[in-house]
Amino acid sequence: MTAPPVSTSPEPSASSAHAILDAAEQLFAAHGFTAVPIKEVAAKAGVNVALIYYYHDSKEALYRHVIERFVGELVRRVSAQLDAAPDAEQAIRAVTRAQFEMLSSKPHFPKLIVRELVDYQAAHAVGVLRELGASLFRRLAGIIREGQARGTFRPDLDPNFAAFSTIAQLPYFFIARPALGVLALGDARPFDDSTAVDFARHAGDFAVAALRPTSTG
Repeated sequence: MTAPPVSTSPEPSASSAHAILDAAEQLFAAHGFTAVPIKEVAAKAGVNVALIYYYHDSKEALYRHVIERFVGELVRRVSAQLDAAPDAEQAIRAVTRAQFEMLSSKPHFPKLIVRELVDYQAAHAVGVLRELGASLFRRLAGIIREGQARGTFRPDLDPNFAAFSTIAQLPYFFIARPALGVLALGDARPFDDSTAVDFARHAGDFAVAALRPTSTG
C-alpha cells in the first residue's frame, strides 16, 4: 500500500498567515485584484491553496484582509504617536511621521490603494475607511479644532479640510515618486530613500506652518 504524499506546505501559523498576506499584497498591487489567481498567491507565499482558504473564505476576503491589516497597523501606530504628542503641533507631525513609517515598510501598498480607488471606487475598503474615519481622521480633525480654540491654529480653516490636507501629502508622495523625480530632477530617477525621509519631515513642517495663525504685524 502506497503511503499518501506528505505536504511540504507550512501548517497554520503566524508566519504562514503573514506570508500569505505579504504575497497577496505584492501581487494585487502589481496586477490588480481580478488578474491574480489564488494559486499564484499560494506559490509566492510557499503554501498550498487549502491553507489560504483556511485563513480566508475567498479571494475577495483575502484582498479585504490585506487592506484591513495595513489600516489596522496604521491606526495603532498613529494612535500611539498621538498619545505621546505633547501639543497640537507635535500631534500633526506625529501623523505624518507614522504615515511615513507605514508606507516605507509597505512599499507595494500605495499602488494597491490606487488600483482599489480607480478600479473599484473603494468598494473593498468601505469598512476600513469607516474605521479610519471614526478613529484617526475624527481625532485629527478634533486636534485641529482644539488648536483653533486655543489660538494655536488659524480659526478660518475647516478642520476636516485641514485634516485631509495633512494626511494626503505622504500617500501622494509615495504614489507619485517616479513622476516627482522627473519634476524635481529632470529625469526618470525616482527619489531615493533619503529624499523620502526629508519629504516626510517637510510634510509635518508644511502642515504645521499652514495651520499656524498668519502674522498681522
